[in-house]
Amino acid sequence: MFSIDRAAYRVRQLRRSLLPRVTRAERDDTRLVLGPQLFPLFASMQPADQRHCLDVHARLTAGGCTNGEMLQAALIHDAGKSSIAGARFGMHHRIVYVVLQGFPGLLDGLARRNRGIRSLHQHDQRTIELAREYGASDGVVRLLLAIDGHTSDERAAALMAADDQS
Repeated sequence: MFSIDRAAYRVRQLRRSLLPRVTRAERDDTRLVLGPQLFPLFASMQPADQRHCLDVHARLTAGGCTNGEMLQAALIHDAGKSSIAGARFGMHHRIVYVVLQGFPGLLDGLARRNRGIRSLHQHDQRTIELAREYGASDGVVRLLLAIDGHTSDERAAALMAADDQS
């Protein structure tokens, strides 16, 4: 469903992804939150995805969140788009993916035929696999599963809201 607000959000998101900036202080803080086991998931993401995850994290903390598992999930929730995940895509794939999200059947079909679209389309699943592989707590994995629609969790709803607004 098309809305002016959603379109404006996507335009802002595209602009931010073209020139993402992640400071050394933000990377250092992220390393502290994630620890040595999970930090490689964040570090392997493209700068645009790192920036987005940092924005989700900041939105949660600004809202008073202090739950470590939520904050970790915020910082790695797009790790399935990373080089560690084997994802390979360009900006044109991102644009097509966003445009086609309103057409799930078309998106599914294109994902079967195009590796870049498939990388984006399957990133939630791949993030969950990587989180398990890299030793994320059961709570972080449950939050990532909830984001992917496999479970319901009140904390995941807050995380998804922050993700939608970032």
